[in-house]
Amino acid sequence: MLGLIAVGTGIYHSSPLSAALGIPLVLLPLVVYLLLRISLRGVTVSHLAPESAFEGDGIEIIIILHNGSRLPLFYPQVSEVFTPEVHARKDTLFPYRVLPRETVEEVYRGHCLLPRGIYPLGPLEVHVSDPLGWFQAGKTVEIDSPIKVYPRFQPFAVSEKLGDCLSHFSDHLSRFRIGETNEFFSVREYRIGDPLKRVHWVLTAHRGFPVVRENTRHATGDLCLFLDLYRYALLGVGRGSSLELAVRIAASLSADALQRGHRVQLFASGSREVSVPACAGNARLQTILDALVGVRPDGTLPLDDVLGQRTHEVRPGSTAALMVSPYLRESAKFEGKILLLRRSGVRVVLIVFDDSTFRSLYGPSESGRSTDDYRSSMKSLGMEVVVVPCAGNLPMLFASSMGGSP
Repeated sequence: MLGLIAVGTGIYHSSPLSAALGIPLVLLPLVVYLLLRISLRGVTVSHLAPESAFEGDGIEIIIILHNGSRLPLFYPQVSEVFTPEVHARKDTLFPYRVLPRETVEEVYRGHCLLPRGIYPLGPLEVHVSDPLGWFQAGKTVEIDSPIKVYPRFQPFAVSEKLGDCLSHFSDHLSRFRIGETNEFFSVREYRIGDPLKRVHWVLTAHRGFPVVRENTRHATGDLCLFLDLYRYALLGVGRGSSLELAVRIAASLSADALQRGHRVQLFASGSREVSVPACAGNARLQTILDALVGVRPDGTLPLDDVLGQRTHEVRPGSTAALMVSPYLRESAKFEGKILLLRRSGVRVVLIVFDDSTFRSLYGPSESGRSTDDYRSSMKSLGMEVVVVPCAGNLPMLFASSMGGSP
């Protein structure tokens, strides 16, 4: 303003000295602004963030700023929206001068307060100013690096039974299954095609005709999980809903089974099909969590239909854990499928959600049987039942329910 006044005065009074004083005062801010815009063009910014975290975790995000211009930057600031922290805006100030061709890093910390899901980060906004603080310039950098927030889970005391080769269950299978273990089962007459190494030569000489040994087959420790994503199966809302409890249960049982060296399968049918084949090893837990992080109650296929399509994939000797909502209590089809699994040598664990403790989004349940009646009925058929109420203590529920099972 002072420069404009001096130029105007010089022109009005025909004073070259006043005009000569005003022109530099006008040009200086313009030059400073242009240099600021030029330096901003050479600025690149990115961040280094973990690919995943658990609910409630605090994580560190590294902001990387590179000054590619020939001019220094003074106190640049980078802002980013950290979506898992309820869309909080994080401002990172670089409290120093960034020299030309220099790369600097600063760190900010965010907390994953929102529930499980896949959240975008960004965009990044970088702001720079001139040394005198006259002007500020900024630009936005779009990034594509979402972060997966996994459900937080805890180990259950029941894991010794759910994820292991049960002694009584293995004994049951060994009486009725023939295999290639070292445990002797019986002898029988030789058949064409039997390997010679199984011939019992002493008994063959005694009986006068060839006989072979038969050994037992061990039970497997596989864990097969069935989630119910049928839209009318959902009970409750938010983190206390039946689906969120089911996701935590599935993650907990999977983690324990994989830690014990067993294989885990996961099946669910929503708007997208979830099918995790049998896999083993602690590193496979992320595969299970990646499948669980995005599941939603948007399926059109009831669990009894899903079970009918997947029954053949459940290996004899494994444990099948099924999430049971109220609409399945009167399903003869569902009962027939789990009985078929039971007869084929599969241990069936029903995780039943107690609808009397949840608020149903679709009105009263149409089931004619109460949760207690259904539990008694299923136990009489040889199933193992865990009843899960809203806001229940999952480790305690599993320990008490399975500890009393036969």
